[in-house]
Amino acid sequence: MAEKEEGKRDRVRRILIDPLKADGMRFRKTVTEEKQRQSLDRLADDLSYMTDDGLHALRLWMRSHGDGAAKCFWPMTVSIISTAESFEPRPLEELPALRRWFASAAGRRALEGDRLVAEYEFWRKFKRPPITPRDQEAVARRAAEWASKAERVQDRIRRGLLPMHDDASWLHWYEETTERAKALVSSAIEGAA
Repeated sequence: MAEKEEGKRDRVRRILIDPLKADGMRFRKTVTEEKQRQSLDRLADDLSYMTDDGLHALRLWMRSHGDGAAKCFWPMTVSIISTAESFEPRPLEELPALRRWFASAAGRRALEGDRLVAEYEFWRKFKRPPITPRDQEAVARRAAEWASKAERVQDRIRRGLLPMHDDASWLHWYEETTERAKALVSSAIEGAA
């Protein structure tokens, strides 16, 4: 008989939630059973992107960072999520707002203006679009710097020269990130067609 495949939510429960419950982590008495279940389901869904190692590390952190005098109550979800992000950032492609941004006219303008990587990295850092004039200036400046650097490194490689310092790995990152950002825009354009 074939074993049932473990779902994402079940994996988070097995590695993080159930061991913490066994260690004594609990909700306050005022939280209903239904609210407890909903909270832990949402937490499992929010953390399902993490690797097993990331979940183990988060569990160790949570064991010593519970709420209350006895440190035995579940921390606020926002605390858990922000700590999880510091251990292992959520892939940007999982953010619905990012997909909408790159699917919009803003994504096409970023592609046409050669700002895709700079805007993608802005999202990675701030989890929001560059909408203020200051943000847009910073993104434009960074995009120009990176495009120039990519051109210089590619030129050195074309001429048979060795890249300087870590330029080869930087170029690999830049090209890979460009493709990921282009895929976001392309999938949106194809979906709209």
